[in-house]
Amino acid sequence: MRQIRSAVSRFIGRLGSDNSHPVIAASCVLLAAALIAEYMTRAATDAAATVNVQHLALVLVTLVGLLGSMFRPQWFLWAALVAGEILMLAMPMITPLAVIITCTGFLAYLDTWSGAIATGILLISTTFGVEPSSGRLLVATLQNLAFYCFPLVTGLLLHMMRQRDHDSYLLRRQQEREDTARNLHDTISNDLAYLILRIDHTETSGMPAGEHEYRRQLRELRDAADRAMTHTHAVIDSLETQPEQHSPLEPSESQDGTPAPIPSDDPVTVQQAELQSLIDDEETKLESLGFTGDNLLGEFHHPLSPGMMRLLTGLLTELYANIAKHADPAEWYAVSIGFDTEELHISVSDTTSEHDGKLGSGSGLNRYRTIIEKAGGSFTIRTEQRHWQLDAAIPNRA
Repeated sequence: MRQIRSAVSRFIGRLGSDNSHPVIAASCVLLAAALIAEYMTRAATDAAATVNVQHLALVLVTLVGLLGSMFRPQWFLWAALVAGEILMLAMPMITPLAVIITCTGFLAYLDTWSGAIATGILLISTTFGVEPSSGRLLVATLQNLAFYCFPLVTGLLLHMMRQRDHDSYLLRRQQEREDTARNLHDTISNDLAYLILRIDHTETSGMPAGEHEYRRQLRELRDAADRAMTHTHAVIDSLETQPEQHSPLEPSESQDGTPAPIPSDDPVTVQQAELQSLIDDEETKLESLGFTGDNLLGEFHHPLSPGMMRLLTGLLTELYANIAKHADPAEWYAVSIGFDTEELHISVSDTTSEHDGKLGSGSGLNRYRTIIEKAGGSFTIRTEQRHWQLDAAIPNRA
């Protein structure tokens, strides 16, 4: 079915139309050809009863409705439906019956109310002229109800399926936008914020004593800019390909774009080393900005899922960036990550800087709060005077 739809779409595209309903267009072409063939056959066998101005006009209007429905089905299907219904009542032909049934189903597919109104028109027109006193009215009504409700129900079911697919598409697009925004914030925004802070720190510290130290600081600044560029390219690649829902950086990559060392094939040991490497890199960044603190990573005995690793590495990167942007370098900070059988516990404490430059919009932690709370965890931030404390618990099943 998908191959047929693709072939019809290509055929319609070659005709120069941007029709979004190729199945409707193809059906209308087939019905128009069948109507012309049947009318020509009947005209050849019984010209006196078939070829007259009224019948010819109805056939032409039906054809115009069918051909117009290839491009504007919401409008021209009504013309084909009404003209086909009158033509079916005027002369015994099979194709007009197929036209009105198909048009009813398509109208119900495009719009629920249109399908219901079309079905009502057919029921009224087919029972018109039947004597109310005779028993034929009830029988005719029941027959027509069962007959004409079939395309209505079919169209409504297809309409519901299309709406469900559309909603799923919108949900995927929304998820992709949220993931992209989080990726941009977690990588590029934090890299640029660190670069600004590093430049400010260097400016405050004054010129280095020797050329060696001067070149070392320049290399550090260039490495920070290079990380931002690497992450920019990673996000662009993810936007162009969108292979899966994941961050541009996999857990097995370090923040400078080089693969993290893998000490063994044991997944627990590998993940422990990846997290420790991430913490060491972030600690080095903070030390270059004048920070001093404790960084504690507990041991875990069961491997974490890839999704949990992405969530944990992204959250840790955001927390360290939050310390660099908002904490006081002269005060002590502490980051602790612990594991038990049920949850992952993360605790961060620092002292807010009196001259907070407000590098950031504050949306990064809010995104992780939403993710963790949706997974059934807890995310608490407490502020007392200048002391800032975060405690998060993430269920292992997340």
